[in-house]
Amino acid sequence: MTASGAAGRTIRGVTMLGAPRSEGDAPSHTVADTDGPLYRLVFVSRNALEGSVEQRVADLAALVAQSRRRNAAWGITGAIALHRGRFAQVIEGSEAAVAAIFGRIRRDQRHRGVTVLRRGPAADRRFPGHAMVLVGHTREGHARLDGVMMQDAETFDGMDPEVLTETLRSLAQTEISGAAALTTRTGGTEEETFTAGGMPEEAPATGATPVELDAVDEIFLVAVIAADRTILRENANFRALFGYEAGELPGQPYGTLIHAADAGRLDGLWARLRRGRSVTVDWRGLRRDGAELWLKSTYRPRLDPAGRLRDIVEIATDITAQQRERAEERGQVRSINQSQAVIHFDLDGRILSANPLFLAAMGYTAEEIVGQHYRIFVEPAYAESAEYSAFWSSLATGRHASAEFKRLGKGGRAVWLQATYSPIIDMGGKPFKIVKYATLVTEQKLRQADYEWQIAAIYKSHAVITFDMNGIILEANAAFLEAMGYRLDEIVGHHHRLFVEAAYAHGADYAAFWRALARGTHQAGQYRRTGKGGREIWLQATYNPIFDMDGRPIKVVGFATVVTEEKLRQAEHQGQIAAIHKAQSVVTLALDGTILDSNDNFLARTGYRLADVVGRHHRMFVEPEEAASAAYAAFWAQLAAGLHQSGEYKRIGREGREIWLQATYNPICDLSGRPFRVVKYATDITREKLRQADVNGQIAAIGKSQGVITFSMDGLITDINDNFLKVLGYAREAVIGRHHEFLVEPAYAATEEYAQFWETLRSGTFLAGRYKRVGADGQDIWIQATYNPILDLNGRPFKVVKFASDVTADVALAEAYEDAKQQAQHDAATALPNRVRLASYLATALARPGGRVVVLYLDLDRFKPINDTFGHHVGDQVLGETADRLRRSLVNDQLAARIGGDEFVIVAPDLADEEIERFCQRLLDVVALPIRHAGGELNVGVSIGIAVSPADGLTPDALLRSADEALYRSKQSGRGLYSFYTAATNDRILARRTRIDDLRRGIAAEEFFLEYQPRCATRTHAIQSVEALVRWAHPEHGQISPGDFIPLAEASGLIVELGQWVLRTACRAAAAWGGIGVSVNVSPAQFRNGDLVAMVTAALAESGLDPRRLEIEITEGVLLENADLARSALESLKRLGIRLAMDDFGTGYSSLSSLRSFPFDVIKIDRQFVADMEDRDGGRDVVRAILGLGRALNLSVTAEGVETVNQLKMLADDACSEVQGYLLAKPMTAASISALLQDGGITAVPGLDRADGITAALQEDAA
Repeated sequence: MTASGAAGRTIRGVTMLGAPRSEGDAPSHTVADTDGPLYRLVFVSRNALEGSVEQRVADLAALVAQSRRRNAAWGITGAIALHRGRFAQVIEGSEAAVAAIFGRIRRDQRHRGVTVLRRGPAADRRFPGHAMVLVGHTREGHARLDGVMMQDAETFDGMDPEVLTETLRSLAQTEISGAAALTTRTGGTEEETFTAGGMPEEAPATGATPVELDAVDEIFLVAVIAADRTILRENANFRALFGYEAGELPGQPYGTLIHAADAGRLDGLWARLRRGRSVTVDWRGLRRDGAELWLKSTYRPRLDPAGRLRDIVEIATDITAQQRERAEERGQVRSINQSQAVIHFDLDGRILSANPLFLAAMGYTAEEIVGQHYRIFVEPAYAESAEYSAFWSSLATGRHASAEFKRLGKGGRAVWLQATYSPIIDMGGKPFKIVKYATLVTEQKLRQADYEWQIAAIYKSHAVITFDMNGIILEANAAFLEAMGYRLDEIVGHHHRLFVEAAYAHGADYAAFWRALARGTHQAGQYRRTGKGGREIWLQATYNPIFDMDGRPIKVVGFATVVTEEKLRQAEHQGQIAAIHKAQSVVTLALDGTILDSNDNFLARTGYRLADVVGRHHRMFVEPEEAASAAYAAFWAQLAAGLHQSGEYKRIGREGREIWLQATYNPICDLSGRPFRVVKYATDITREKLRQADVNGQIAAIGKSQGVITFSMDGLITDINDNFLKVLGYAREAVIGRHHEFLVEPAYAATEEYAQFWETLRSGTFLAGRYKRVGADGQDIWIQATYNPILDLNGRPFKVVKFASDVTADVALAEAYEDAKQQAQHDAATALPNRVRLASYLATALARPGGRVVVLYLDLDRFKPINDTFGHHVGDQVLGETADRLRRSLVNDQLAARIGGDEFVIVAPDLADEEIERFCQRLLDVVALPIRHAGGELNVGVSIGIAVSPADGLTPDALLRSADEALYRSKQSGRGLYSFYTAATNDRILARRTRIDDLRRGIAAEEFFLEYQPRCATRTHAIQSVEALVRWAHPEHGQISPGDFIPLAEASGLIVELGQWVLRTACRAAAAWGGIGVSVNVSPAQFRNGDLVAMVTAALAESGLDPRRLEIEITEGVLLENADLARSALESLKRLGIRLAMDDFGTGYSSLSSLRSFPFDVIKIDRQFVADMEDRDGGRDVVRAILGLGRALNLSVTAEGVETVNQLKMLADDACSEVQGYLLAKPMTAASISALLQDGGITAVPGLDRADGITAALQEDAA
């Protein structure tokens, strides 16, 4: 072979059998690729191979198998070698034997691969024999010859090299992923022809003479075609395939054999053949009987010495079966693509392509997903999990996966798919890509979830019991047991007759009831049943036969609600109806108004007898003008349509007596919902009407003495009397139709208070008080008013009537009094309360039962030098500014007073010790701020004495004295301090201050460290993430519990600094762990601080941690403090890609609303709920409810505090995806986490192998 002949080609597996180096050695073997010599000599010694051909084949196959085991990385899958000498004899002796050997190799399913063949140089005498090697290749269940043969050069003498080359070239077209070589002799010169998975560069024909083709007759279809495209000759295989007899094809046009669809394509190839170029093509032919067939043909042109086309040798194989198989495969693929969502990936999960159905299901375009990793369709936490990694590893090994999968469409939309992941295998038996076929089942999943929720709701709201078809009780829920008073073990196995009276149980009706159920007929109604102890119980129940796949009833499920009370009420209603008949007038009428019946009360009111009214029309009780009116006709038309009528009606009794009735006309409907009669209930209100006339007269009198104004419920003025117009100064037309808000100041009209004023009235609530309004000239008008919502007959307010009196003069007098009172109780220089107001307020605060009162006595430091140096006007400025600062520092019902000079007192009821300390420190800080004046800045300070009731005094004077003494102690100790009057309180505060200082020192000294507790997949125990837990290693007190120092850090504000350290440290540790995430707890104080988002961003940037691997845990306390601030921070964190978890879910007060309103990803079930699963009735139901809520809101759920195998099993059974607790792993250092991950994670759970059935169940579920 020449160097140019091998250029650019890739040989992927070469099997070589080496000759022994000395007598008695076994044949050697080696493997080479194209990086080494392109070929090495392949020989087998005669001495090494003895026995029959079959024996030598078996020996060499074993040798190659051994080679394959030693060189597995090369992917060699087998070869067969036959000794040259014996094969030469076969060729020379029998053509049939040659074909038989070829056929045997084609049938052999075991041998796959490629083989290189080479003749040794004649001068090299180290190798006394040569080899012929054949390769059998199998694919998809059928064998095919994929190799070539080589003979010693001498055996080629007299054979046409071109014909032999074309034969070998045809063999090489059958998808060989390797190489074949042969040696021929042409004109005394050794020449090599090379094929590597396809055609080599073509060379012009040499003009050799024809040769016999019989050696390949058993394998190929061979024909020779003249330059004018007529057939010259063909072999038997060619004739048989096309259905002709010997002698029929020569002289026929070659086009006779070509299908019309391919005639033009082959015509185009003829020009290339005329130029002496070989052509290989797949084409459709026609048999003599018109049947279609497919061939793979190589056309080799032979030229005369002048370079003109002499004839063409065609060597072909029948590929009809393969083409039909491929067409069927293509049809199946098209069908699948039209009916299913299909997506292709490489083994790394990179998307190669997707069909339109898949793109439509997920909401993407092809451009958006091709080249992306498949993890874009799964939740980030799952994409990082070990479970997801194992899923792809399994596919890469060639294992199929089929199940329902939850995936994420564009925008995070949940999409459920019933899918099969199918690895596609190459010719070497290795997967090279994955095709996923999927059906969208999102709607089915939603329906299934709806069914499950409905069934769960039924089981919660109904009593449920299950029987077999013989009436034997199989099970019952808690509601049924509670209703009947039994335990489950008292009824299971018993017959349903346990719940019915003995006489009924043996009657025909009861037997018929069960026969109907046995036929599959549903039963429903109200049933009288007997509970435990003989208690009578009424049930509204349905008995529902449940059918198997063949439509046969297999059991009965009864759903019931207890209606015992309803039955009692029904009896009561019947009694009430009887009572109504005694108390009210009742008349029964046909729909056309004909009187059908009447009770005695009605007859007594109207003065008639029953015989006087039955059969007559209702119009006998109305005045003739009304009876003839359209309104009266409409009244009866509405009743006939089923509409109730009610109101006050004027009716005429016997002898024309006028009667007023409060009546309702009630259409009564039949079972189909159509009205068929009317029942009228009436009460005689004649006397009330007379009294109402009197009331109306009184109202008219009120309207003459007071202002009266009427509003709609929207606040629009609908009426106003002259008195009110006079007070306001408006004309009537300027008021009617306008909204009430024009009578109030614009600023007040825009307030929440004013909106609430109208909401209160719209609810029907009466309002009264003194109100400030604005008159026509803009002047303030004060009115004493009542706002009265007027209710309709249904109790709904439909308008508001306001009665008002002008009290402007009274208000002016009261304001003057308040001004005088203000001046008497407030300090003129600072506007703060003075001693008089202080004493009154302090006395009131002390009089409240059970509370305690804190008094702070303040004295300004450095005030006297300022006052003496800069003058009284500057001193007054300092006092005024200090008073403003004190006033702004107050909260709730606290009071600040100036009692003289530079002394102030603050009264703070119900202040705890730690709050006192923070409050005093805040006062020290705000007073110490510089005060600006014309000459620059002034600096004053303050000293504070503290007294607390009841320990330091029970009266105002006693508390003030105690606080004054404490102030004196502060002054003695130095300026800018605060002291308590009681030594014990002082010591307690000092001790707490010392602990805070110690905590601050510990943070600075880096005495804190983190431990991490794994959070694991419930079924596989694979570590999903870890939770960071802070610890304090105190140099003197040892390790301090977080329960002791965290509240102190929260109260002192040090939690912000400590939390920042925890966040940074946890992120750095997680960045080194690879795929798992880390969760960090955040306190309310960190939210209040306002820079939480910046803190998290900095920690991520510093550590390089992927934001998707960080989870922030918060409690509901964060949300309750300031929902708007929390929402803004959480949404910012969410935009960074961070996961959010609600910790200790269910222990606060706003769980459901919080989950709906805030962007959480995870719920963490509090450890107490997990503990209650085993220890308390209903404890597991609570956990199941939280899990169901998580599924409904598409949230992950983690159970904390899992400490027993039974808890783990129950959580696995209830589909909790993640658990955390001492059973799986205790908190550990970052180094221990790293070691655990390197060792493969959590491989054993203590006690799990000893729990009956649990291990197997979990492993089976995980599989």
